Amino acid sequence: MAKAGYGKRHAPGEAPRGAADFAHLPAREAAIAGYIDRLPEGSAIGYKPLAEELSDYGQQACRSALDRLTRAGHLRRIKVHLTVDGGGKRWVTRTYFSRTARDAAWWAEFVRFIRGVDVTGQPAAVPEAPQAGPQADTVGEPPARSEAYDVLAGLGRKEPRLQLSDGECVVLEHLVDEWMARGAGREQVTHALVAGLPASVHSAGAFLRTRLENKMPPAPQPAGNVQQEEIVGAEMMCAFCDEDETTTTLIDGVCVDCRADIDRDEAAGETGDVPDTFLARPRQRPDVAARVAELRAAAGRGTLPLPRRR
Repeated sequence: MAKAGYGKRHAPGEAPRGAADFAHLPAREAAIAGYIDRLPEGSAIGYKPLAEELSDYGQQACRSALDRLTRAGHLRRIKVHLTVDGGGKRWVTRTYFSRTARDAAWWAEFVRFIRGVDVTGQPAAVPEAPQAGPQADTVGEPPARSEAYDVLAGLGRKEPRLQLSDGECVVLEHLVDEWMARGAGREQVTHALVAGLPASVHSAGAFLRTRLENKMPPAPQPAGNVQQEEIVGAEMMCAFCDEDETTTTLIDGVCVDCRADIDRDEAAGETGDVPDTFLARPRQRPDVAARVAELRAAAGRGTLPLPRRR
């Protein structure tokens, strides 16, 4: 694990995990990507820690593999500026991993709006408004409704006694918003409001207000000594050194100097598997004789006696 606040983070919007997630990569890169994918958040996934854990590869091989994963759009290293409890500020470095390969434009946008916050100070893109038609002065688009409003408006379809007017939905909307902010989903809120109704409900709005207030889930508490943080800035960094996009040019997440070093190592043949004599622990090899006996047994041919050792 990396020190607290650093290390691996999953990028949002990944496809569900599947057997062919990294089939487009060479075998070594696919194996390392699958290993990283299954590591918990906060793990150290630099090439040095990986080389310590993956006995078949040395540091140069792991660095080369991470470079290819970065080029393929699975990795980006990002420096994040945080404010923490008490008003202090600090920079942390995180490596974001995406099971789904992303192009450079997606990663650039992700850095700008990491965690849904515009961290560059630039305004978020606003969708263009549709051009006004002939009846624009008399017919307007209905206002967008929140998820909380939709939950309240849908109660009447599940339980006719809880049919609410538009005004009642608007008045109660903030209470459902608070439920959701405390971790309750749509179905959980709906079930809590319609389950165990009394024989008669005289005023659906008043009844639901009381139920929403009295059954409000507890506010989540920060675990242990974990500090509450707020992101106030972010910059993409080279995947292998401390240079960031404000001090150097990054091409697919790697600076020119680091890319040249990796290309030179690959040209010299220094990024392959670790020779057996230099492995930190023996490479796992299949027991061929046992595997042959297993296959013969499965085919109904019995087993052959293993040769005696001399």
